[in-house]
Amino acid sequence: MDEPPSPLLKSRIPRKTTLVDCNLFTPYNEELDEKARIYDLHCPLQKGIIYYFWDGAIFERNIHSSGKYEPRTIVLKHPSWDLRKISFTPIKGNRILLFAKYYENVTFKCYLHLSIHEIRADNRVGPTLWAFNGSGDGHFNTDGLELIKTTENALGIALWERFDNHWKLFDISTSDNDTSDKFPLIESGRIDFDENLESKWEHKNSPVILSPTKRVLLNPNLEQERHNEMIDIHCLDSGRTNNMNFSFVTRMSIPFPKASETFPFIKIPVIAFSADGSRFSVALSGGGVSVWDIRSKLPFKTFTDFRDLISDIDDDLIVLYLEFSSGKVGKEALTFVEHYHRSRLDIIHVIDATSFETEEILLLQLDGLGKPGMNIGVGALFFDPNGGTLYAELFGTLYEWDLQKNEPGPEWWIGE
Repeated sequence: MDEPPSPLLKSRIPRKTTLVDCNLFTPYNEELDEKARIYDLHCPLQKGIIYYFWDGAIFERNIHSSGKYEPRTIVLKHPSWDLRKISFTPIKGNRILLFAKYYENVTFKCYLHLSIHEIRADNRVGPTLWAFNGSGDGHFNTDGLELIKTTENALGIALWERFDNHWKLFDISTSDNDTSDKFPLIESGRIDFDENLESKWEHKNSPVILSPTKRVLLNPNLEQERHNEMIDIHCLDSGRTNNMNFSFVTRMSIPFPKASETFPFIKIPVIAFSADGSRFSVALSGGGVSVWDIRSKLPFKTFTDFRDLISDIDDDLIVLYLEFSSGKVGKEALTFVEHYHRSRLDIIHVIDATSFETEEILLLQLDGLGKPGMNIGVGALFFDPNGGTLYAELFGTLYEWDLQKNEPGPEWWIGE
């Protein structure tokens, strides 16, 4: 029987690609299980070309090709460093930057891998043009380094690191054409803000989220005894891209859903901005997702009635992988995963991010996957760069759904 048409997806039935044999996963050896899992899946260049790391090596795979050279190894496993994070980001000049973090096995010192590659004509990673492998010893702690787009340098990308109530920005110096161990990060600016909320989360700084337009900054509260999510909104006061100052504007209080009144553990709030920076969504402790308008400070929608979908739900709900699509192709979408520790089902929500009235719910069965004692669930949820295809990784298999084409007319926002 034909499936009923979906308002958001071309088909609810996903295409599937096996990336890693699920038999490699084991509940009896944590170290082996960690090596078998796939991490940091993303799709920065073209639909169907996926990047990830597995067992310490970095891979590129065209899931729509059955060629014998799939997947391609971009970086081999390091003999003494554990790979913890990777990100491929397109930069100016038809190039792509690989940013990776490693930790040394004994001292747990953080090491960086930075490399710039050509982008080939088939939209795949090409030859290495420049690379750095080393630590930030004698400079600063590089554990918190993240990428940020900029218009102030030749690459169109910089790195930033949090220092109490400000960030420092660092340009990547590529003056040496050959591979070099000279530390390449040069301080190029800073972002200042007034931190009004005092974090009580294990004495760590509360997270700060910058909008894609770099005009709005959000600072959520982390107090474990709180009964709602309090988020401070800061707006750009003055400055250029490499030297900005944000001032406190207002504080928003978002109530937890009723189900969280008995929730045993208050989590760090997860926040995601829409591509144009006009809206943000926050995953609430105890379940629920609330979407807010930056200008009016009013909610678009709050999604809290997840528990009606299946009958064996307990209170141990986690909202994972909260993300807006780019909106470049198809309707702009908001997605997240609803995960319950003792359920045999993960639920993916795909929501029209213009009206927030149209929603698609995708159920991924966990029965038959893994062995008793294994932590099974969606391991990644992400879009292709145009926002027209949604991917989810589950136990070594990649699921793929195409969104409906954009309908002409002013009702849909199209990304830049």
